[in-house]
Amino acid sequence: MDQNAIYEKAVALAEASTEDSLEEAMALFRSIRGWADADERFIRCRTELGRMRWQRESALLKEEEACFEKKVTRWRKVSLLTLVAVLLCIAVLATVSLLKFRQYNRAAELFTAGEYERSAAAFQAMDGYKDAKARVFMSAVALYNAKRYAEALPYFVWLDGYIDNGYYLKKCRERLGIQDASAESVFPFQPIAARRMSR
Repeated sequence: MDQNAIYEKAVALAEASTEDSLEEAMALFRSIRGWADADERFIRCRTELGRMRWQRESALLKEEEACFEKKVTRWRKVSLLTLVAVLLCIAVLATVSLLKFRQYNRAAELFTAGEYERSAAAFQAMDGYKDAKARVFMSAVALYNAKRYAEALPYFVWLDGYIDNGYYLKKCRERLGIQDASAESVFPFQPIAARRMSR
């Protein structure tokens, strides 16, 4: 193939203006260096090829940046929501804990004031909190010692199996003339879990 045919083919490839055609055109222009304006056209092809590759890389980079920004935004939202949820849980737990603490202190005040039945009911409602069961027992024993057997009995029934509760349960039943547990239904009381503490 003569230089003129190579040149014409290279010019046609350069005008197609794709990365592959520009690379072929550059190879052809390089093979006929010094002929007509082959060197100048080689430089133009190389410049155009570089511009096209830069645009492609730039578009890819922008796409990656946009994708990364979306991920960061999503991560921030998830982090913020998680933080809000954690803070909300802490606030709820703190509120519940504070309410339980106040309820416990109120029940302790009732015990100190000698209102043993209300104290026992209040501590019974807090079953599982601190020493609430022990406080129910102390209140029931105080009722027993005050000879308020009918009021103390439901608490001793509720405390079934707790330390020396059996002794007081037996003594309450004896004092009230109850022969067996089924006879307890005659008395107008119920295990006090259902009873609300009246102020």
